[in-house]
Amino acid sequence: MTEKKLLVADDIDPLVIFAPEEPGLQWQRIGGMAVLDEDSHHLEVCRMSCMTLAEAKAFAAADDRISFFFYVKHYAIMYHHQVLHAGDAVFFSGSPALHAEPGADCFEKPAVPDSKLSITAAPGNNWVSVQAQLQVPFLSSEQAHAYLWPCLRPGQDNNVENMDGGLQAVLSYSPTIGTGHHAGWWVCGQYVHAGSKQTTAQTCFGGPSMPVKPGDILSCRIVYDAATRSWLQTITNAANNNSVSFPVSIKQKPGQAHERNSVSFSLENLSQPRQRDLHQCLSLFNVIIKAKYPQSNLGLGLSSLPYVDHARLCENQTSLHVSRIILYSPMQDVR
Repeated sequence: MTEKKLLVADDIDPLVIFAPEEPGLQWQRIGGMAVLDEDSHHLEVCRMSCMTLAEAKAFAAADDRISFFFYVKHYAIMYHHQVLHAGDAVFFSGSPALHAEPGADCFEKPAVPDSKLSITAAPGNNWVSVQAQLQVPFLSSEQAHAYLWPCLRPGQDNNVENMDGGLQAVLSYSPTIGTGHHAGWWVCGQYVHAGSKQTTAQTCFGGPSMPVKPGDILSCRIVYDAATRSWLQTITNAANNNSVSFPVSIKQKPGQAHERNSVSFSLENLSQPRQRDLHQCLSLFNVIIKAKYPQSNLGLGLSSLPYVDHARLCENQTSLHVSRIILYSPMQDVR
């Protein structure tokens, strides 16, 4: 399975182009292709009739199980002689094989390269809070580990390389029970220090973990309290209102709190080999990041990224709102 880069408008490729007719996520269009074989039937999420292309994109964007869909322009014939008509859309997870079908086009969700997006405030400014929602993926028990989080890191103007740690609300999957966590999906607040040129030691500690189930919606908040010079991570499960919290005070040096002017959204440690990766997309949504001081160029250029949906800076120029960030989308096997 090979990855295709996101194409810009002047790339010469008769099959794969962007479909930028609506604002928000910029879908990759693969013209004249559809999923026609029965071998991919188990990856079908659902199918809808009498949709416009814009409606089909909005429907797919809102559901992380869907990595791509094909849209029927005239008619298409699937396995067992199933006939689809104009306006029908069939939505899939994973990477089904595509076959030539002149009556339909495929549309694939874009994804952040390397499954990590970072947003940095200006030197002297710093983020004071980040909150984001995510949905626990639908994942089979034979998968290995996956880690998904929003994360706050110290800024470059600290000039202290060996303090490059991160506060992160981590959603993880483990096939078996391990020390301090549950089998299956679980979530907790953590502080992770990956080491540096001065020290190779890795530090990782966190608060209590909470078991969660596929489909649960989690709200993650990391907030700085200037009065106590500490951070509080809180993760709440909307399905049952259960929550876990993790307060932590990280000092750059005695009496001086870390400046945090970089926020990142990451997915890492997917299982190997790749055919055991998650079948669905992963994303964070309803993201709100607040800076200490107004900054007119916060998030500048985010709205033009194909994998970011509706980024805007509030009038006070301290709060950046992002509707959705797609971190991972399986690439297709085009035949």
